Amino acid sequence: MKKIYVQIIFLLILFTSTFFILSSRWSEQVDYRSIAHIFSLITFERWDNEGAQHFYYAPVVNYNNPIDMFVDIYPRVFDNKGNNYYLSHPPGSFLLSYSIIKSFHLPIDQVSLQKILFIYFVFSIIGIAILLNILFSKKIIPILVGIFVYTFHPLILYSFTFYHFAETIGLVFFIWILVFHLLVRKNPNNKLYVFLHNIFLFIFLLIDWVAFIYAIFYIIYSFKKKNRKDALLIIILTIIAYAIIFIQYSSIDGVQPFMHHIWLRYIDRIGIFSSIFKNNGFGVLLSEILRLIFNCIHNLLKGTGILLFLVIIPMIKDKSIFKENHNLNFIFYWVFLPIFLFSILVFSVALTHYIYTAKFVLFICLIIAYVFDKYFINIEQKWFQASVLLIFIITITWSLNIYNQFYEYDPVQLKLDNEAKIFSQKANQSDRCIYILGKNQNPHELVYITYKAKRNLMLFYNFDDFNNWYLNNLNIDCYYIISNN
Repeated sequence: MKKIYVQIIFLLILFTSTFFILSSRWSEQVDYRSIAHIFSLITFERWDNEGAQHFYYAPVVNYNNPIDMFVDIYPRVFDNKGNNYYLSHPPGSFLLSYSIIKSFHLPIDQVSLQKILFIYFVFSIIGIAILLNILFSKKIIPILVGIFVYTFHPLILYSFTFYHFAETIGLVFFIWILVFHLLVRKNPNNKLYVFLHNIFLFIFLLIDWVAFIYAIFYIIYSFKKKNRKDALLIIILTIIAYAIIFIQYSSIDGVQPFMHHIWLRYIDRIGIFSSIFKNNGFGVLLSEILRLIFNCIHNLLKGTGILLFLVIIPMIKDKSIFKENHNLNFIFYWVFLPIFLFSILVFSVALTHYIYTAKFVLFICLIIAYVFDKYFINIEQKWFQASVLLIFIITITWSLNIYNQFYEYDPVQLKLDNEAKIFSQKANQSDRCIYILGKNQNPHELVYITYKAKRNLMLFYNFDDFNNWYLNNLNIDCYYIISNN
């Protein structure tokens, strides 16, 4: 009982400290690089103004000025009214957060998103604490180590401050599904645990594609345990969840356009890196893939992630702790393997998107806690304990330093704000808003201009392309900006 009280006090202190850390970065001003927040805010604004039901409860990422319809920087799937939908993820994360906004009458701005993310963060830490308690029989040291590694990893701090999207919210549900998974194993006749596991899995399926991998694993596991009833139930839940998504998304513009879009997005995400291979050959392609892999590993090993190197010590001193056992099997088969297989299935996006490595932090925190439980906890020398404490202080300080560097002020923000103001104040409602990119300018910047100006932009990469288009569309009034970037 005393250990439980210690953990509760520790978690309350942790929540308070992380609140002050994360809230110091809360801002109504959206950073132009925060595409996830921009897409979320555009969706919520339009749902709020016109009703989510008019958009099939799906994420919509353009505005509704009549001349702007069927126009966007990144055309995805348009409905017959010209609304552009973002269908690369299931809609659950948007629906869940929008429900929170409406329930608590929050304004639709970035601070509200960041407050919601903090709530998710707290639930994820509670889930991690319970998961560690189940795995390590309430041993305080490995539990605290695991919580510290997870909570203060730069990827986690970034995710729950600057990335309101399916990947972040999906991580929370993944953690809690693992919690209920272990509780069901320990208490197979407890109907509440079985019910909560299945409900959380169903919601997870509606939020993040990673849930499909977990569902497949659980179905195979249930069949191996000759528990056909559980296997069939998970199969039914998976079919229902994806049937809902299929009906919802195919209602936008029909089945064929939706399937075509999903296939193209998947080809893009699995990543053949065809353009690099075509232009530079296999050698350059391999070099680029290896560079991206090492960059992902480097991101994982920053801050508290560097503690993963502690695993090397028992590998040299006492390999017996890595012999097959229940905890190690669970960490590998139910945590690492689903995340790893999903990363292979979306190879390109996993290598090129910072956020996609965040779920591996869950594996890192569990394997480090495991090593402390099996090896380091038995070392009683005070010099060693003092060294470990010092290492933790250094790594947490390092993590916070990295966190404070995310989205530091960039002069580009002011330039984009001024351009958005020009479009919103000087372009007529009947004008097509045109943006001609500067040399080496990132097209992502225009997503921010769209959000700030509340106007959809037609993008051209040079003036000649615009001129050719204009000569064929002389009946359309235009207001354009040529970037001097």
